[in-house]
Amino acid sequence: MAKRKAAHIPDPADAAQMDKWAAKARRNLHKGKSPRGGLTAEQIEKLTNRYSRFMDLRDDDGYLTMSEHVVTTLRTPRPFLHLLTSNHDNEFGIYGSFWDQTGLGFACYDSVLAGAVTSHKDASYVPTSPRSTDVRLFYLREETKAGDADIWFMVPQIGRGEEEYSDVLCRQGLGYSVYESQRNKIATSLRVFVAVDDPCEVWTITLTNTSRRKRTLKLFPKLNWGLETHPGYYFDPRVCSEGVCEKDLNAIVAFNRDKSNNLPRTGFMMADAKFAGFDLSNDAFDGGGYFRPWPAAVEAGKCTNSLGLQPYLGLCGAMQFNVTLAAGASKTINIVVGNCSEPRKDYAKQLAKLRKKLLAPGGAEKEFARVCASWGRMLSAASVECPDEEINRAYNVWLKYQQRSTSRWIRALDQVGYRDILQDMLGICNFDPDFVRNHLPRVLNYQLRDGRAIRQFFKYPDTKAPNDERMYADSPLWIADTLVTYVEETGDFSILDVKVGYYDLDKHARDETHKESVYVHAKKGIVNAYETRGRHGLCLVGHGDWNDAVDGLAREGKGVSVWLSMCLIFAAERFRKLAAHLKDAATVEKMDDVIRTMTRNVNKGGWDGDHYIFGYDDRGRPVGSKVNDEGATHMAVNAWAWVSGVGAAAGRDDLLEKNIEHMHTVLGYITLDKGYTAKSRELVGRIADMAAGQFENAAIYTHAVSFAAYGLARRGRGADAIDELKRAMPDNTLPDITTAPTHQQSNFTVGREHPEFGKNLYNNFSGSTAWFLKTMDACFGVLADFDGLRIAPSVPKAWKKYRLRKRFRGVEFHFDFQNAAGKSKLKSVEVNGKPVALAADGTCFLPIADFKSKKKVTVRVVM
Repeated sequence: MAKRKAAHIPDPADAAQMDKWAAKARRNLHKGKSPRGGLTAEQIEKLTNRYSRFMDLRDDDGYLTMSEHVVTTLRTPRPFLHLLTSNHDNEFGIYGSFWDQTGLGFACYDSVLAGAVTSHKDASYVPTSPRSTDVRLFYLREETKAGDADIWFMVPQIGRGEEEYSDVLCRQGLGYSVYESQRNKIATSLRVFVAVDDPCEVWTITLTNTSRRKRTLKLFPKLNWGLETHPGYYFDPRVCSEGVCEKDLNAIVAFNRDKSNNLPRTGFMMADAKFAGFDLSNDAFDGGGYFRPWPAAVEAGKCTNSLGLQPYLGLCGAMQFNVTLAAGASKTINIVVGNCSEPRKDYAKQLAKLRKKLLAPGGAEKEFARVCASWGRMLSAASVECPDEEINRAYNVWLKYQQRSTSRWIRALDQVGYRDILQDMLGICNFDPDFVRNHLPRVLNYQLRDGRAIRQFFKYPDTKAPNDERMYADSPLWIADTLVTYVEETGDFSILDVKVGYYDLDKHARDETHKESVYVHAKKGIVNAYETRGRHGLCLVGHGDWNDAVDGLAREGKGVSVWLSMCLIFAAERFRKLAAHLKDAATVEKMDDVIRTMTRNVNKGGWDGDHYIFGYDDRGRPVGSKVNDEGATHMAVNAWAWVSGVGAAAGRDDLLEKNIEHMHTVLGYITLDKGYTAKSRELVGRIADMAAGQFENAAIYTHAVSFAAYGLARRGRGADAIDELKRAMPDNTLPDITTAPTHQQSNFTVGREHPEFGKNLYNNFSGSTAWFLKTMDACFGVLADFDGLRIAPSVPKAWKKYRLRKRFRGVEFHFDFQNAAGKSKLKSVEVNGKPVALAADGTCFLPIADFKSKKKVTVRVVM
């Protein structure tokens, strides 16, 4: 048998064998066993790396600080999307671009749903599933001696001669993607990255002639524009679309002239090399909507310079470059694609400036270096080196990469979720605090004067787009943890005094006439929830709490939530700490009252004999109780019994853990223990419309898993907390089961009641990643405090030693943890070789004031 040239296409026999191993893994899972059970280490390694692998780099101190997710085949279970995004800290002007290993994906501006720049037609909850038209294609054409032409894709496509390519790789890195391949003795490279500050992406295309003769090629890069009106309505944007060619700028520009568009975008493509032709009409470039093997313009060997006036197939952006390469020669072309302003006098200045910055000689390389440096600065703020390589890679690189992207794109929805963004910012406080400082006051501006907050707000307040004014009662309770965490990490107490207005429900807009401090906003959210209680002294749920799919609880406004009451306790505890530091005695007293009263009420009215219930509906019927046939136990509320300390106050922590063991799977805790069906809809609402095992309805919802892990960490059970996180992380299963890329944390995993148990549906965005990072910090045991760092580790016994590096208030701390005894109790601490006393509670506190003159501090911890 001849040696296979295309290494990216597995041998059929190898593929068949791996399919058998994957089938065994699925059978294991459905039997409640580890999917890896019965497979050898070699088989597991082959399945793990079947579609992609990691290429990691360590810095001079030995910390894993850089990583690439290298996709080695076109045929992944689903598109392995990678998000690239702006790296500035401003509230607006954020550009994002999704790319899979074939170029499938799309670009967007400030909102995935509302702000598509290139084509994007998915309007789902986490809208990151590209369609076949959501793609950038790069065609190469070469005349043959026979008088016809060879045509092929520069970036290989599935089913389109992929066996003719060699050296195929897609490297997904920190802020960039690189595509490499070779066909017809033309080696090609495409590097894509999003500029740090500007709303655009840069494509660097390099063609290399590896043959011994001169080659004459034509290159056609092409995309579809996605400049649709927001909010969408019946009006057809094609009748008001058009494009222009700006010869002086070597650019083409695409418009949607609909004046009803609340988020106008103007797309552009601009190159550093002169293009021989262009097209802005898909009719002209593709050929009128009829099937043909290749686009009409590529078949003809030239673009038609169409301007995209009322195109039947919509607006496109295509350019034609004529390239002649001597034997062994290379040619590099840089193309900038992005969003610009109108009218012409504005975008002409903007494009001219971008041209000078990004397309002048060396400009693209200089900007790419800025992108890499900006990620390096952020990710180096906190790093760990422990015996678990997946933890190192996740904590140091990919969880932070995903968390930062989520904080910019807020789960990709067209509106900003109030409680969502607060948690998303929570996860970046220790490595990207400037974004929190810039964005938090704007978020609080959508809080009502009575302390409540609306569910979602449209990012651009000056547009006519409506806000989601439903009152999810937990929304303002997330302020305290994010605010306190930010102050602990930065020491920036000045944010507490920033004056912020409120939201006026009657005017459906922000009201700046009455402003109060950020500190008062946070306090009001807690006090209002405390004063808005119902049956059993528990918090009224409003339109919903964390699991808002249980929306049948309060149709008449009388339903109460046990989980919400626990969340209130946690928020009061966090805010009390801040108030005590500020010597605000009245607020400390108020928070003490909230904590004491609500702990008593929850333990009395929320305990079901063996676990905590979800809540009570308008009629006083319990939900999440043993009296219910379906959904008798909910995970989040019971995890929060650990987080809030409610379980400990009643001496129930261990009993509770035993009683919810039936919800434990090899992939983590399920959200509830028996999925709801239609017969429960009258009681619980829309959650019963979901198939059992999907989403909140008995799936393994990663956010809830992270709550459980953090709860265990708060109990001093760091080893078990790490174990829970690991169950939900990619290394615990296989990509043939999850169908997901291994560098991303999923939003949820399909539950055991569903035939697709183990599959992940949503990636790139998840509310869990902030809590993964929060849990890991709690276990590693280097915790920021208002005046310094507190050392309180709780790690697995197998971690005989580990290191942690943290940049804190301008000082770089290097921690060396020695754990030969396999315990987490502190034995001794030395700072720069000098012993430091331990506190009465067994922890150690390092006041930052003692190190302000230092640039580097070495801490040795023996446990």
